[in-house]
Amino acid sequence: MHWISWAVAAVLLGGALVGVPVRGQVSLGVGLCYGSDIKEAGLDLRVLQSFTREVRGALDFEYFFTGSGTSFWTLDANVHYIFTENRRAGQRIYGIAGLQYARQSVDIGFGTVSDSEIGLNIGIGGETRLDFGSLFGEVKYVLGNWDQLVLTAGLRFVVGGVR
Repeated sequence: MHWISWAVAAVLLGGALVGVPVRGQVSLGVGLCYGSDIKEAGLDLRVLQSFTREVRGALDFEYFFTGSGTSFWTLDANVHYIFTENRRAGQRIYGIAGLQYARQSVDIGFGTVSDSEIGLNIGIGGETRLDFGSLFGEVKYVLGNWDQLVLTAGLRFVVGGVR
C-alpha cells in the first residue's frame, strides 16, 4: 500500500505550504478523476497558490484505483491562467499548462516492477464559488508516452493568504 504513503506525503506537503507566509490566496482541494487510457477512476488531492489575479500555481497528486497488484499515480505541477472571471457570480474559466510525473507499479508475485514517465499537461478548467468553498472541474490532456485525457471534479477550500 505505497499509495497511502504518497497520499500522506501530498497532504503533508500541502500543509507545509499552507504554513509558508504568502501574499496570494492558498487553497486545498479534493476531488475525483478519471483517466481515459487506464480507464480507471481516482482520487485527486491538490494545493493551489495564487501569484497574481490571473496566475496561480497548482500541485496535484492523483491516485488511480487500478485494482489489486497494480498501482498508478501522478504528481502534477501546473500553472493556471484565468482567462475570464465573473466576480459577481463567483465563476472563473482558466487554462492549464504544466508537467506531470507518472508512476506505475505492478506486483509480479516475487517482487514489483515499476516504470515512470514525464508528460506535458494542457487543458482547461472552470470553477464556481459556493458558500463554503469552490466547486471545480477540469479537462486535461497529458502528452507523453502515457498519453491520456484526464477528467477531474471536486471541491477547493481557502486555507490562507489574502483573498
